[in-house]
Amino acid sequence: MKNKENDGYQARENDEYKSSWVSKGTTVVEKPWGYETRWSGFSGIHGKTLFIKKGFRTSLKYNKRKTEVLMLRSGNAEVTFGNENTVSNPEAHPYTLQKLEAGDCLLVQSGCPYRIKAVTNCEIFEIGDNSADTPIRIEDDHGRVKNEKNA
Repeated sequence: MKNKENDGYQARENDEYKSSWVSKGTTVVEKPWGYETRWSGFSGIHGKTLFIKKGFRTSLKYNKRKTEVLMLRSGNAEVTFGNENTVSNPEAHPYTLQKLEAGDCLLVQSGCPYRIKAVTNCEIFEIGDNSADTPIRIEDDHGRVKNEKNA
């Protein structure tokens, strides 16, 4: 066991230290395009594994506060994405359509719209912050759009 005074430990108030731990348990949530498995992370950070069925696509959406990175683990997908001005002025700030292959990542900052379409069955890892942020859907193939663009 290391000695706090001699081995580089930095004591904090109340003798607290950063730590590591194992989290067990996941939650599976069915979606019209497949399903997602949610797993816990650090405070404010969450993880999901998305399983999108061939030919299906997610909502075209954005998050007000959440920033995400999505890594295509397997399959092929097409992503449609824009910048923070695309929703309000798509003529001046058009959407981009790009193909993803296994290993490619999509980085999405808060306020930026995106949609994923599975060309083949896809598995996608998602890491994001602000997990409580509710997405604002712009378009949805399954009738899940509310009048929330200006909410």
